[in-house]
Amino acid sequence: MAIQKSKIPDTWAKRETAANQNSKTARERIKQDLNRDRSALVQHTDINAFTIYTQGSYKNYTNTRGSSDLDLIVQLRSPWKRDLSDLTDEEQERYHEENSPADYGYDDGFRDSVVQALRQFYRENLLKDPITNSGKAIEISGPHNPLPIDVDVVAAQEFRLYHTYPEDGDPEYTEGMVFKPLIGDEWWVNFPKVHYQNGNEKHDNFRETVRIFKNARDHYNENHWFTLDTPSYYIECLIYNVPDHVLKTSDFTDRFDNVLSWFEQDSTGLADFDQVSEMEALFGDENTQWNTDEAEKYIEKMRTMFEDL
Repeated sequence: MAIQKSKIPDTWAKRETAANQNSKTARERIKQDLNRDRSALVQHTDINAFTIYTQGSYKNYTNTRGSSDLDLIVQLRSPWKRDLSDLTDEEQERYHEENSPADYGYDDGFRDSVVQALRQFYRENLLKDPITNSGKAIEISGPHNPLPIDVDVVAAQEFRLYHTYPEDGDPEYTEGMVFKPLIGDEWWVNFPKVHYQNGNEKHDNFRETVRIFKNARDHYNENHWFTLDTPSYYIECLIYNVPDHVLKTSDFTDRFDNVLSWFEQDSTGLADFDQVSEMEALFGDENTQWNTDEAEKYIEKMRTMFEDL
């Protein structure tokens, strides 16, 4: 039976432009406020000690109508955490000789300083406090949020995966970010800048296809009693592993069907998939990884949704 060309709505491929402007406004205001001389963050560290940048769907151009939160990273630049395992013994020794422990680090209250600075500018009083400090992120949301969009702020520290540390010349490393949730001692490592760069180098239809599959998940959830809780990040990683020759299909309906068919092939090994940064496998037991059972369930339900359209 021929596939109806109108199955996948054009709107599923589009970004939410109004939300994009709200994201920009919130990002610029937070950057301006946290960098003020009187900011508690500047007072406790130094204006050159941290950097502020976005990650997530707004940064990666994969936000949809349901993308409600801006993800912002406030990252301590110095000192940094590092992985030296790729270096030779000689290079590791050279690193330790040239880098001494810092007096101030992430565990010396950096997250608390970010929370204090945010409350300094966005809390009217104890009863009108839009700041929630819990879990992985510091949330700015609720009826007393003065920003045009909800914001999740992650207080993080720079992470460096070193590849070389030569005697002459600059060392080579991949920059990431590392943070600890409020509860627990487990560190989480991500590479948002590499993620963004790799997304840029993927086929032009990549991010559009991510938006389609995120909207497809939302459509499924709106029409079924048992919903999918598939995180948007993992959907983006799934689509990143689809070959460009499949993504290049211009018609949305044909592309959606072709992507699902590629996932459903016996020769497609989900276990070999990478995250978009290609710094870590998509599936595994680490705190930043997914599991294949959930991925297979998502693909199965997307096929069900597609056949029911």
